[in-house]
Amino acid sequence: MLTLGQAARLTGTSKTTLTRAIRAGRLSATRRDDGGYAIDPAELARVFTVTPETPATGAATDDVVHHATPERDLGATPVTRAVTPALDPELTARLAAAEAELAGLKALLEEVRSSRDRELERADRAERLLVDQRRPWWRRLVG
Repeated sequence: MLTLGQAARLTGTSKTTLTRAIRAGRLSATRRDDGGYAIDPAELARVFTVTPETPATGAATDDVVHHATPERDLGATPVTRAVTPALDPELTARLAAAEAELAGLKALLEEVRSSRDRELERADRAERLLVDQRRPWWRRLVG
């Protein structure tokens, strides 16, 4: 989960823009105990264009943060793995499996819908036959 500041850096937008998107319902986020927001990286990528943070694309104020914290490989952080699957082969494989499962579920849903439509059509025909049988024979002939 990302903080509002982390999400703003990844999208290149301000925290105010993200807060407005959350309040408008375009971006879903959960409130943390300290009052901040926790944003799922996948949800962030759904709404905004996410660019992984690297030393070259980081803001000028990020230098202070990087000097205050130990050096680390930004390509291996959970945040960048979640928003850029090309960096993690395991995540890429899981994504491919999820897409295949989604395609199978869509096919199954279409099959269920067509079966339901056939059943409704069959029931409609049966009801029309019952209605026709209730009318006298001379009404069926005349119309």
